[in-house]
Amino acid sequence: MASGIYVAMTGARNQERRLDTLSNDLANAQTPGFKAQEAIYRQVHNDVTAMGNPDQAMGMNHPVRFLPEDRLPVVLDERYTKFSQGSLNFTGNDLDLALNGKGFFTVEGPNGPLYTRNGTFMTSKEGVIVDQQGFPLLDEKGGPIVLPESVSKVGIAEDGTVSAGTQVIATLGLVQFENEQALERVGNSNFRVPEGGEAPQDLEAPDVRQQFLETANVNAVHTMAMLIKTNRVFEMNTRAMQAYKEMDEQAARDVGRLR
Repeated sequence: MASGIYVAMTGARNQERRLDTLSNDLANAQTPGFKAQEAIYRQVHNDVTAMGNPDQAMGMNHPVRFLPEDRLPVVLDERYTKFSQGSLNFTGNDLDLALNGKGFFTVEGPNGPLYTRNGTFMTSKEGVIVDQQGFPLLDEKGGPIVLPESVSKVGIAEDGTVSAGTQVIATLGLVQFENEQALERVGNSNFRVPEGGEAPQDLEAPDVRQQFLETANVNAVHTMAMLIKTNRVFEMNTRAMQAYKEMDEQAARDVGRLR
């Protein structure tokens, strides 16, 4: 009974974590540049070799397998980010930007540079181009991009060149990473490089689309269906835990009567 409770408990815990991931994806389905996550699980095999008889592994090719396949507990191994491209929606706003293909915009966060696909930008009172959190958008030299006073038209070319009227004032700090999965999520569609992590590289052949925003790569209908399915599996595991508990209690009562 104890092994059954353990399997049901690990199943319920992992479904709860998956619910958290799916709920976060669904909540950000309308967030520009948001990238969905997926959870990876691995099976945990009981080591029966320590029991003195490896034949107890049911003759399988894996000598550490003891529980039947449908009763092997699983644990959350890791979460990975799906960096697939979202669709590009026209907005008509000069400071709405989207990247077609790979790459990230660079903004100055409170503890260093952050990298994002959310191209919703605006100007501060000082004329600095900032994101929705007020973090300055950085140029290729790592400095904020400041628009001249009384500028009437901002142009941003596909290569990231920023122009005010006919004057070129900066080039966007567009970067890429060889291993995007190593980036840490910090909320609001932002990522950062972990300590000792890979340094960003200049984005090769950037393709910036002005007056467009990249939508989240979340399929809301599919995510909702998976949310419902995962919630049902979670409930099944909790009911299984309760059933195993009742069987244990009944077994304890029966043993007491035999004495």
